[in-house]
Amino acid sequence: MTDYAAAPAQPIVQGLLTARNLDASGVVTFFGIGIVQTGPNAPIYVGAGHYILTLDPGLPGDVAIDPPFGRFMMTVRGPGGLLVGTPTAVDSKSINYIQNPVPGVGADKIEILLNVDPETGLEIVLWRADAGVELVNANLIGPIYPNH
Repeated sequence: MTDYAAAPAQPIVQGLLTARNLDASGVVTFFGIGIVQTGPNAPIYVGAGHYILTLDPGLPGDVAIDPPFGRFMMTVRGPGGLLVGTPTAVDSKSINYIQNPVPGVGADKIEILLNVDPETGLEIVLWRADAGVELVNANLIGPIYPNH
C-alpha cells in the first residue's frame, strides 16, 4: 500500500475518457480511478473536445487539489484496425482546474479542452505533488499518437 503522506507525487486519477453517441445523448464515460462516474457529478460533455470531470471524494487526502501542485498528462489514443498508425485530428490539448466555490477547498473538478473529440479515447493521469517544495505547475501533455 502506498504511503501517501510520504509520497512526493501521488497519482490520484488515471483512466480512459471516451465520448460516444455525441449527436444523440452526448454520453461520456471514464474507465479508471479517481473520477466520479455516476450521478450529478458524472463526466460532462460540454461540446466538441470539451469535458468536465469531478474528482472522486474517496481520493487520498482531501477531495480537491491545489492547482500549483497539480501534474497532468493526456495521451490521445489513435485509431486501430486498418487505420492504425495514422495521425489523429487532435492537435491541441489543455487542462483547467475548476475551483470549488467553498473557500479553502481547492479545485475539485478538471476541465479538458481539445480541438476535436478523440477518435478512440483520451488517457489521462493526474498527480498530486504537494508533498515536496516544488511550486511549479507542470502540465505534462503527452505526445499525440502516433506523432511522437
